[in-house]
Amino acid sequence: MRRPDLEAARAEALAALGRGAERTLERLEAVGLAVVRLADLPASDAGRRTLTDVEIIIPEDWREPFALIVEAGSDVLELHALIAAVPAVREAVQLGRIMGHRVDVEIDEAEGLVMRAWTVEL
Repeated sequence: MRRPDLEAARAEALAALGRGAERTLERLEAVGLAVVRLADLPASDAGRRTLTDVEIIIPEDWREPFALIVEAGSDVLELHALIAAVPAVREAVQLGRIMGHRVDVEIDEAEGLVMRAWTVEL
């Protein structure tokens, strides 16, 4: 990831915020925040992909760090679930097992994370 141009971002923020902008930016900086341009940030979905019709294997006493296995065809991926995704992963596993629903996941391969899980009725 390239470094964000903080000076350029600050100049743009001053222009966009208008009156009182300097004080606003000073207050943000005082608490450790910085203004950056969205264009300087990496794409939020970079490295993510959706896998359909997978099997998720989780242990009975599944807990942090929420390691799991995702079997997608012949691929076997050892990943971790994003903490915010844990309830959806549990639900998807149960609905897949009990109701026979298809399970789909969104993964971030670079981070080794399952970002989301959901089911599709067949």
